[in-house]
Amino acid sequence: MFLFVFACLSLPLVQQVVPFFESEPLWGHFTIAAETSFSWNGWLDGTYQHKKEAYLNDHAGFRPDLIRIKDQMDLELYHKVPGVTVGKSNCLFYDNYIDTYLGVDYIGDSAIRAKMLRLKALQDTFSHLGKSLVLVYEPDKVTYYSEYLPDNRNAARHPTNYKSCFRIGDSLSINQVDLNSWFLKMKDTTRELLFSKAGIHWTVYGSILAGDSLVRYIENVRGLQLPHASWTRVEHLYGARGNDDDIERVANLLFHINDQRYAYPVLKYPADTTSKKPKVVIIGDSFVFNLLNNDLPQQSFSDWQFWFYFKFINNKHTPIGGDDKNPLVNSYYWQRTIDSADCIVLMYTSINLSYGRNELGSGFIEQEYEHYFPAKKDVSTAR
Repeated sequence: MFLFVFACLSLPLVQQVVPFFESEPLWGHFTIAAETSFSWNGWLDGTYQHKKEAYLNDHAGFRPDLIRIKDQMDLELYHKVPGVTVGKSNCLFYDNYIDTYLGVDYIGDSAIRAKMLRLKALQDTFSHLGKSLVLVYEPDKVTYYSEYLPDNRNAARHPTNYKSCFRIGDSLSINQVDLNSWFLKMKDTTRELLFSKAGIHWTVYGSILAGDSLVRYIENVRGLQLPHASWTRVEHLYGARGNDDDIERVANLLFHINDQRYAYPVLKYPADTTSKKPKVVIIGDSFVFNLLNNDLPQQSFSDWQFWFYFKFINNKHTPIGGDDKNPLVNSYYWQRTIDSADCIVLMYTSINLSYGRNELGSGFIEQEYEHYFPAKKDVSTAR
């Protein structure tokens, strides 16, 4: 028994020195400590030991597998997943999305009105220049699946950024597309998943519906007839594709905890060369990536760019993503792109309507307002 236990405890060390089994990498955003070289200065001030300890810890044999075992045990024994709230029926939520749903990050009507007044000024300016500005409220999973929230996280709601933005934007006649309310209205009638219990974004199916709705709105605003995808068939399966289970994957569990049936339409766009297609710039968050993966901007617009959080550029010449593989928006004269665009679309879910990176426009509204109205610093009292 002693030899057996000793052998088991030695396996991670053997795997680290002489790998004999390939572990599946962990999902998520984290930094793996790099190897460090010995130096007497590092030894004397303790930095070498600290870096070496971090390296050995991050490269221990079977580390990904051991982490998955631990996370699975936390779920089964304590109904907990690191960084995630496990709701009823094993519906997974990120904590900060719940806070947004409850109004914890509410920035106040005065701040929202100041931003929306700038947005209205930009909309009027763009309209005068023959352009269209559209604000899209992407749906929110916590709102959609609020019945699955734990009882201790489903308290009385305070004012929220989303409700205030929509109310003030509506009063200012801003071009708004409220996909959040639309998804809620479809919830009791649709047979397919618009959100999954294992993901944070809309499903591929939900994004296809949303993308088609956006194209039709742009058609109406611009007075155009744009191509629309037809569905050759719909594939159903128990098991997610793409990012439909992104929370569950990042949770790094041993087994799937949801058995929902997903729908994946197979799209076919018409070979249309006669339609007058607009040039579109989309600024928004990660919900937009599904639209790009569905080929919506590639097929519906003559030219397009997606500026992820007004930072990373996605277009027909770059990979789809939001990291250092994509060029930065500020690395070239972005105003020239706006000047040549026909339509500018802001797309954000409710958590991204507060401050910092999670802010409506991600700084675009303020910089563009300064470009057109350099002498006006504050429009919060303009009306």
